[in-house]
Amino acid sequence: YGTDKISFDRFKKEVKKAAAELGHADGVDLVVDVVQGDLFESALVSCIRPLGTICLVGFTAGQKPIRPGLLLVKEANIVGSIWGRWAKDNREEHTENVNEILRFLGNGSILPRVNKVVPVE
Repeated sequence: YGTDKISFDRFKKEVKKAAAELGHADGVDLVVDVVQGDLFESALVSCIRPLGTICLVGFTAGQKPIRPGLLLVKEANIVGSIWGRWAKDNREEHTENVNEILRFLGNGSILPRVNKVVPVE
């Protein structure tokens, strides 16, 4: 999503629909954003409920300016967290978390969305 105007608009509609289907028609309480970039504002505008929180843990899609007015209108909280520092300081807990995610992937509890497959050379 977000690589062009059409997919960006589709993301905004789909994330709002997904939140409603999960029983959160007014939006969700928490978004964990590991991408940031253009999708940050969509998460803020489309799916955070008033007084909700967006936790920024990465910016693989780059960093974009945050418009403070949107935070005021949505009454949203923004929290930044550097996962790498926590993982370094809490190695045992981090290993447990990673193993749990791998178990979820292995047993099909979570199904990652694959946008593109590229050859490894």
